[in-house]
Amino acid sequence: MSIPTYQDLFLVVLKTMSNRKLFKRKDIHSLLEPLILKEYKVSTQDNVVMGNGLTKICDRLGWAMTFLTKAEYIEKDITESFSYKITDLGLNALEDVTKNNKILNEKYLKENSPNYLKNWSVNVVDVKSNDSENQSLEEEFNLENAIDEIKQDTEAKFITTLRSMDWFDFEDFCAKLVEKMGYGVAAKRLIRVKDGGIDGTIYNDELGLKDKIYIQAKRYNEDNTVSSKDLQAFLHILSKQKAKGIFITTSKFSKEALSVADDDRKSGNIALIDYKELIRLSSKYKCGFRVKTTVEILEVDL
Repeated sequence: MSIPTYQDLFLVVLKTMSNRKLFKRKDIHSLLEPLILKEYKVSTQDNVVMGNGLTKICDRLGWAMTFLTKAEYIEKDITESFSYKITDLGLNALEDVTKNNKILNEKYLKENSPNYLKNWSVNVVDVKSNDSENQSLEEEFNLENAIDEIKQDTEAKFITTLRSMDWFDFEDFCAKLVEKMGYGVAAKRLIRVKDGGIDGTIYNDELGLKDKIYIQAKRYNEDNTVSSKDLQAFLHILSKQKAKGIFITTSKFSKEALSVADDDRKSGNIALIDYKELIRLSSKYKCGFRVKTTVEILEVDL
């Protein structure tokens, strides 16, 4: 079986934390990773270590905890760094989905958490402490983990925003991104008509006299993968028009879809951009995505 999505793990995390105990993020990872490997029959070869140093399962557990925090189903403990506990709202949600056979996914969070969308912002709070003879406070602060957590929150908010866009705004966003990457000039569509399977056009020169690059944009949730049928239809258009193309999605491509496009990818006729690559490129080319991290040194003991 394939590795579960972060949405699949919402329920797993809430069930684990239902005893109201305090859990460190790393303890959630070490506790749940072997259980998920067994339950979903994931091979160790598929559970690869990613660029952030986490395995795929631990990375998705981190995303799941981020979304649940924004929904206020779990909350960070104010006294212990990187520690979480379930809230009353989270317990109510767990009871609701269990008793009523509901699916705990992002749609459920939006519909049942009153502050979910409002909480998609990153706030950095400085905590100062005064030491006295009778009281001392030592805090271990892992800067890399803190910045990585902020980055995860921002990336999750970004891809959620794209998935909730109107379809025509998302298509324009994709065309703008490709243009910023230096592939040409994006066509401006003043009137939207049936596009025949083409969601955007990039001209290699300002007047549109040279070759064109076609864009297909699919605004899908992560669990709705791009199928081989979707890709075959786009490849047919590219072949007919004798053009190159870029397929962009806010989800990912199925194995069958990747297989269908393999030869065309190798020959440079098509490029595929899934949600992770979309986040990376949007950040790199500053297209609707900007992260600023400020670190203030309050005191240095020598």
